[in-house]
Amino acid sequence: MWFGKFLFKSLMLSLPVALFWLPVLGITAYGVSTVYALLEDEFIGQMMLLVLFVLPVLTLLTVLAIRGGMTVLNVTDGSDIAKIMGVTTRVLLFHVPFIVIIIVLFGVSSTITGFKFMDNGYAEEFSRIAGLRSKFQSFFIKDIMMKFPIILFSGWIFGYCIAFAGMGVSMAGASAMAVAKPPNHHQIWGLGAQFGNLFGVALVVFFVPFVLGIFALGGLNAELKAILDLGVYKYGVAVYFLWALCAMYASAAIAYGMTLETEDARHTAELEAMAGLHADRPKVDLAALRKERMKK
Repeated sequence: MWFGKFLFKSLMLSLPVALFWLPVLGITAYGVSTVYALLEDEFIGQMMLLVLFVLPVLTLLTVLAIRGGMTVLNVTDGSDIAKIMGVTTRVLLFHVPFIVIIIVLFGVSSTITGFKFMDNGYAEEFSRIAGLRSKFQSFFIKDIMMKFPIILFSGWIFGYCIAFAGMGVSMAGASAMAVAKPPNHHQIWGLGAQFGNLFGVALVVFFVPFVLGIFALGGLNAELKAILDLGVYKYGVAVYFLWALCAMYASAAIAYGMTLETEDARHTAELEAMAGLHADRPKVDLAALRKERMKK
């Protein structure tokens, strides 16, 4: 399937995926934001919330979104609720660490390089505030974070696009196992499959709009607080990028179906080749062979 058709199908499938996924996301986001607000003055507590609660929840939402796309495409049976958590744990323990490593590698390297070229003193100021021993430290950290150059997030976003392209089909394969009679997919099944198509979709709907948005906010000098200054428009930006995630998850579901077809075709070709090999072998006359041995 050429990329244009793959992209179009992903965009079309993103709509039912969004209808399936966004209500669940809204309820989850409300619960997380409520707990986050309770820890407003506890920076360490907020970080613990992100690591211990948000990451598993985001993994569960990812599994549900990809399953939604595969259900629409009829490449999987209906979900077995009892197996959803097991599949989520499998994705969380195997795929998520690799995704995080790839994102951090791209993000940290691009951020360090960006700071060297920008030379605006932000890194030194952040280090000074992080080293303070004051009850107002969390306030100063939030204030300096609002001055973070948005352009430096682009490396982290690009890293996520790379990680998604490499892991998309494999995560879909794991998600497909949340059924009564799961397919026999091993741990690394689908790893790297349909990388070009998945990476292309991620670039078109996620990375490129992000970069264009940065230049719309002021280019290289745009700070994080510029997003908050958008007013009600920032909600529109958030909705767009949530839809972009739906398009990416939809592309993973489509790529999973394509990978299954490729494997079925290869398996069929192997069987046909084996059948042809057996057909080409000369037939052995067992009765004549027995008589010959008896004469000896």
